[in-house]
Amino acid sequence: MEWREIDLPDLPWVPHGLSGRLRGLPSWAARAAAEARFAGEVADFTTTLAQGPHRLVADLPPGEGRGVLVIPGFGFGDAATTPLQLVLKAAGYRVFLSRIRWNVRCPDDHVSDLVPVAEECFELNGRKPLLVVGHSRGGMLGRGLAVRRPDLIGRTIAMGSPLNYEFAFYELPVPLVGAMTSVYHADPARRALQCCTPQCQCPYMRAAHSPLPDGIDLVSLYTRADGIVDWRSCVVPGATNVEVPGTHLGMGMRPATLRLVVQLLANADNRTATGT
Repeated sequence: MEWREIDLPDLPWVPHGLSGRLRGLPSWAARAAAEARFAGEVADFTTTLAQGPHRLVADLPPGEGRGVLVIPGFGFGDAATTPLQLVLKAAGYRVFLSRIRWNVRCPDDHVSDLVPVAEECFELNGRKPLLVVGHSRGGMLGRGLAVRRPDLIGRTIAMGSPLNYEFAFYELPVPLVGAMTSVYHADPARRALQCCTPQCQCPYMRAAHSPLPDGIDLVSLYTRADGIVDWRSCVVPGATNVEVPGTHLGMGMRPATLRLVVQLLANADNRTATGT
C-alpha cells in the first residue's frame, strides 16, 4: 500500500502554522507555501551571521575540538551545510565534510563512500567516535553510516529525515526522484534490486528497515510544518525525537534549531531517554 494511503487516508494535509487564506489552499499549494517561509529563515540567519555566530552559542558548553561530520540533504552538497558549519566552528567543534558534491546517488553507494571518510576523520579526531549531523537525506545517510560502522560514530543527529520510511515525501522532490529512478533502472543489476523503490534490497535499505542496533545514539529533529516530508516519518522508535519550529529546508539554518543542535552535541555523553 502506498504511504499516503496509510498515513493520510481521508483529509488533505496542511502544514502546521499556516493561517487564514493559506489554510484554504489545495494541500500541495499549502505545502509549497509553508516551505516558502524558508526565505525568512535565510534572512534570520543572515542577521545572526552579521552579528557573529559565536553570540548564538556563547553560553553553551564549548565543543573543545570534538569532531563533527556534517552531511547535506537530498540534491545538495557540502556547501549547503555552510550555516551549520559556521555555528559548529563558532561553538568550538572541529567540522569534517562528507565530500558529497550532489546527494542524489544510491544511498548505499553514498554510505560506502562515507565509510573511508569517517575512518580518516576518526583518526584525525584522536580515534574518538565522531559526532554526526545530517539534514534530510543526510540524516538517513548518517544513520546508515552509524549502523554500518558503529565503532566510528557517536551521537547522530538527523534533521527532517524520514527515517521510518524513506519515501514519505510530498510533491516537491518527485521530479528529481523520478529522474533518478529512470537512471538507476537503466542498469540491469540495479533494476533487479528494485533500486530507488520501497522494495529495494540493497544493504542500506535492509539496514534502514531493521531496528536500531544497541549503542546507536540517534536524535531526530522534526517539524510539523514540514512541506517536503511527512513529519510522522521522522519520529523514530528508540530514538530521542525533538520537535522544532520552521520549514524543512530551513532546519539547517534556523538560529534556534542550530543552537539546539549544539546543545544536543554538548550533551552527547548524557544519553537521557527524553524522546518519544
